[in-house]
Amino acid sequence: MSKLKQSITYAFGAFGHDAFYAALTTYFITFVTSQLLETPNGGQVNAWLIGIITTLVVTIRVVEIFFDPFLGALVDNTHTRWGKFKPWIMGGASISSIALVLIFFNFFGLTATHPIVYLVLFVIVFVIADFSYSVLDVAFWGLLPSLSLDSDSRASISSIARFGSTLGGTGVAVVLVPLNVWFSHIFAHTQGSEQTRAGWIGFAIVIAALSLIGALLTCWGTQEGQDAIRRTPRRPRSATSSVSSAKTTS
Repeated sequence: MSKLKQSITYAFGAFGHDAFYAALTTYFITFVTSQLLETPNGGQVNAWLIGIITTLVVTIRVVEIFFDPFLGALVDNTHTRWGKFKPWIMGGASISSIALVLIFFNFFGLTATHPIVYLVLFVIVFVIADFSYSVLDVAFWGLLPSLSLDSDSRASISSIARFGSTLGGTGVAVVLVPLNVWFSHIFAHTQGSEQTRAGWIGFAIVIAALSLIGALLTCWGTQEGQDAIRRTPRRPRSATSSVSSAKTTS
C-alpha cells in the first residue's frame, strides 16, 4: 500500500480524532456554562448544577487516566483478522461519536424538570464517551508504528498525522460559531448571530461525523504491518506509550 495513501488517510483520521477531543474537553464545558442549563423563558437552572457537572467531568477524566495502561494492554493483546488496532478504532469511534451527540443534549428538558435524573444519565453517557474515546486514542496512535517497517517512512507518516491532528484541534475554534449560528437558523429559526442549544447539537453532530469518517478512512487506507516490528527486543510498547503523547499534542 502506498505511503501517500496511508499518510493522507491517517492524517484525516488524526484530524477528526483531535477535533473530537477539543469538542469533548474544551467546548463541552463552554456549552454547559452558556446554553445547556438555560430554560425556555431565558432563566437559568441553579448554579449548583453547573458546578456538579463540571466537577463530574474533571473527576471522570482523572479516573480515566489510571485506566489508560489497562486499555493499552487490552488493545495490544487483541488478535483479529483485521489486526490489533482497527477493530478498536472503529468501535471506539462509533460509540464515542454517538455519545458525544448525546452529552450535548438535555434529554428532553430534564435539566430543568428533573435535574437529578439528568445527572445520572449524564454520568453514564459521559463515561461511555470518555472511555470509548480513550480506547480509540490508544488504538489510533498505537497503529502508527505498525504502518511501516522503515523508520523514515514512519516519521513521514507521523509528521503528516501530527499536522492533521493540530489542524483538527485548532480548527474547531474557527468553525464553532459559524456552525452554531447556521444550525440555530435552521432548527431554532433564529436571526442574526444568536446561538442556541439546537446549534450546539448540530455542531456536535458535525464533529462526531468527522471523527467517525476519519476513523473509517484510517481503517480503509492504512495497512497494519506484520508483527515483526513488535517482536524486536527492547522496543517499548507503542500503544501504551503513544497515548500520552497524543493527549499532550491535543
